[in-house]
Amino acid sequence: MKPIKTVIVLLLLFFGISVNAQYIQFSQYYASPTVLAPSFTGAVEKSRVNFSWRDQWPAITPSVFVTYAAGYDINVSKVNSGFGVLMLRDVAGAGKLGRSEFGVLYSWYGLLDKRSQLYIRPGIQFKLTQRSVDFEDLVFGDQITPNGQSPSTIQPPPENAKKTYMDAASSMMIYNPSFWAGVTVDHLFRPSDAFYDPTYKVPVKTSVFGGYRFKIQGSKYGPRSANSIQDYLFISAYYRLQGRSDQLDIGGYWEHEPFTLGVWVRGLPYMNIAGGPNIDAVIFSIGYRIYNFTIGYSYDLTVSPILAQSGGAHEISISYKFYTRLNSRKRDGPMPCPNL
Repeated sequence: MKPIKTVIVLLLLFFGISVNAQYIQFSQYYASPTVLAPSFTGAVEKSRVNFSWRDQWPAITPSVFVTYAAGYDINVSKVNSGFGVLMLRDVAGAGKLGRSEFGVLYSWYGLLDKRSQLYIRPGIQFKLTQRSVDFEDLVFGDQITPNGQSPSTIQPPPENAKKTYMDAASSMMIYNPSFWAGVTVDHLFRPSDAFYDPTYKVPVKTSVFGGYRFKIQGSKYGPRSANSIQDYLFISAYYRLQGRSDQLDIGGYWEHEPFTLGVWVRGLPYMNIAGGPNIDAVIFSIGYRIYNFTIGYSYDLTVSPILAQSGGAHEISISYKFYTRLNSRKRDGPMPCPNL
């Protein structure tokens, strides 16, 4: 099947699935690509450092969903491999329900078809995760009395307010200079992270992503007038499913160096598999790139009735790419994904 037909089929499948769920997530998911899939490990000319910060529903105090991610990955072309590390921290709610992760990542890439420059890139991640909660800051229904608060009798604190476990994720991706498509399967070890029920197992999370890059035009400007700088339009979709929760982001970027502008919709006008409404937000993003440094900002405009109380979501991403040549602006390589 030709690449463009593959992407069309992929997007049509996405449109048939409804979504709305709360995940640890980034709207600028390609700004922290190794969070999206370990297959992106080393998918640069040399190496890179990424940092992302997200504050969801900041109008609710204290902030209820704050997420951080930082990663480093390097391309070792001699062995067609990428190596990386990834750290993730998420804090939610007054009880400071937290999740901290440290992972090591590996990917390998190989050429499937020389004529179309079609590559395959499997990847794997092993991670150490810790879940924690501050039960002293939680208030249960039976604690509220006319005389104030009393100790809870129906929900006593657990024996251990921290859960530490090992987990793993794997992914597979195919791409050429115009399109990319892939799948990630997370929580392969099915760990138990519940504070009360030792029989509970974390459901497997499956993510499917893909997109297409269109060249719009070429231009010459600035100190590098000898270089032809292309405008690009990216269309992309990102669907994830875990248990009875699913979610879809779909939209696109317009890239005209040094600027990138994007618009996304989270959800579709159907019911999700859990039976709830699914239109969550419209996402606007802007990015600026100078030499090897890229910074991006996005805002999630919540379209549900909680907008006035939530304040949407703010997100900032920072990326620095190390090149073999200081002024490298290699853009037509085999990995066509947007910079953020």
